[in-house]
Amino acid sequence: MSSNLLFFLVITGFVAMSSVADDVYKPYIVHMDTSAMPASFSTHDRWYESLLSSIGSPHGKPPRLLYVYHHVIKGFSAVLSGSHLQQLRTMPAHLATDPDSYGTLHTTRTSSFLGLNKQIGLWPVGNFGNGTIIGIIDSGIWPESKSFDDKGMPPIPKRWRGACEIGEEFGTLNCNRELIGARSFSKGLKERGKNISEINDYDSPRGSHSHGTHTASTAAGSPVRGADYFGYACGRHSS
Repeated sequence: MSSNLLFFLVITGFVAMSSVADDVYKPYIVHMDTSAMPASFSTHDRWYESLLSSIGSPHGKPPRLLYVYHHVIKGFSAVLSGSHLQQLRTMPAHLATDPDSYGTLHTTRTSSFLGLNKQIGLWPVGNFGNGTIIGIIDSGIWPESKSFDDKGMPPIPKRWRGACEIGEEFGTLNCNRELIGARSFSKGLKERGKNISEINDYDSPRGSHSHGTHTASTAAGSPVRGADYFGYACGRHSS
């Protein structure tokens, strides 16, 4: 009798935990096989919306689409429950799903860490990056930094297809021929219950934590004369 009771309790506990897991909604990044899109859909966006709307929601809230990805990966990000995730994984066009993670800043690096040399190596071979458009995924940027002064810069390349996104304390005038575009992707962060104002940052491409500004200026910033750190290490800052 006691062994039967123990078996019953274990199974009941498993079902209860499974139900709780199904009720937890999290943002995910979903990789899709776009070659499987039916001809009846004119765009991938419409197809993804249709797929999500076809998923059953036994616990109430339906899946919610956040972003659609067309370039580096093919797919989308969405807020899903455990049940939604299980149903999505059975679809033939589904390739993989990863939880949308939240990264924190741990360290900084400079061009010396990369071993760049002006006389030999990739720098001179690549003509020092002239005409190169560099894309950086990092924390926000401080557009007023002297590293992003566009004095002496050529016109923005005609092949540029990006955008200068308007947001909190950030407008189109914050972009120029040096900082040619900036965007902010915060929907997944908000779905994780993070309040941007609580971490003293901006709901826009602008960032107050300096890491994005540091990496962007290291990769492609303009030289700055008379740079210092609170009066110390005076000299010339250069990318």
